[in-house]
Amino acid sequence: MDAAAAVAVAVAVADGEPGADMSSSDLQPVAIAIGEAWVSELVRSLGSEDREVVGAWPGTMSEARMRILASIRMKLDMQQLDQLARIANLAARRGWQEVSQADPER
Repeated sequence: MDAAAAVAVAVAVADGEPGADMSSSDLQPVAIAIGEAWVSELVRSLGSEDREVVGAWPGTMSEARMRILASIRMKLDMQQLDQLARIANLAARRGWQEVSQADPER
């Protein structure tokens, strides 16, 4: 299953009944899938522009938070949001490091 499919499945699970109480630990696999989809999307985008995947992970925590909020359609408190955003960002960074080249100017 690719990262986009994993996010679709994860979102379907997370998009449960209103008021469903899911802990941050229940949502960790969702956050990981969101991060994996994020890096896949960025790598595909760079490839379509004939750009190389070079240097450090360019994503930000603000982006990670927005991706979590867009994908997990349930009320999250700020602590949950930050924790899930960190997980998504770390998953994306790991994926980026697997495919990126060192920056030749550094």
